[in-house]
Amino acid sequence: ELVDAVRAVDDADEPLLLLSGGSNVVIGDGGFRGTAVRIASRGITVESLDACSGATVRVAAGERWDDLVAYAVDAGWSGIEAMSGIPGCVGSTPVQNVGAYGQEVAQTIARVRVWDRQAEAVRTLANADCAFTYRHSLFKGSERYVVLEVAFQLELADVSRPIGYAALAGGLGVELGTRVPLGEARDAVLAQRRQRGMVLDADDHDTWSCRSFFTNPI
Repeated sequence: ELVDAVRAVDDADEPLLLLSGGSNVVIGDGGFRGTAVRIASRGITVESLDACSGATVRVAAGERWDDLVAYAVDAGWSGIEAMSGIPGCVGSTPVQNVGAYGQEVAQTIARVRVWDRQAEAVRTLANADCAFTYRHSLFKGSERYVVLEVAFQLELADVSRPIGYAALAGGLGVELGTRVPLGEARDAVLAQRRQRGMVLDADDHDTWSCRSFFTNPI
């Protein structure tokens, strides 16, 4: 349905605005002079569970990112717990190579399935094809690709990846490089984000913002 919607807009030669969570978008009072397509696809599919290769999990682009993180923590899949509390949807994460507190999605993405608007074909890109760098990828700054789903390769473990961020280690009371229970890691990350007004609380206006977007200068 998503591919058909995008093709219809392209065939009509109209401007296209793709929206998923919309958490990083501000629309001007004049509106958008074209067609907006909201990506609302759902689905988390476990392709394989193996003690050596871990969990291979295929996720639809419209799934909420933090819901996936919570799901992974509950399931005992390690690798994305430090990215708890990030707004938006799964399909947006490879575009920006989303990351926080020492983790980024490029470390766990196995492949990205996209609609190639230029070739008019569905393509599957391996991690190496995505040109991931710090908060950047093949998809950023380009309107060519529509992310349909993302496959992640996660470790089967009840503990986090080694803590690689000083403030997070301090909050947990552990040394850098320590692994802690997944639930504790997630709770500590959410606590760090709340301290900075980065976890939305409907009752606390100090957590409301109009687009927060930044990268580390170093």
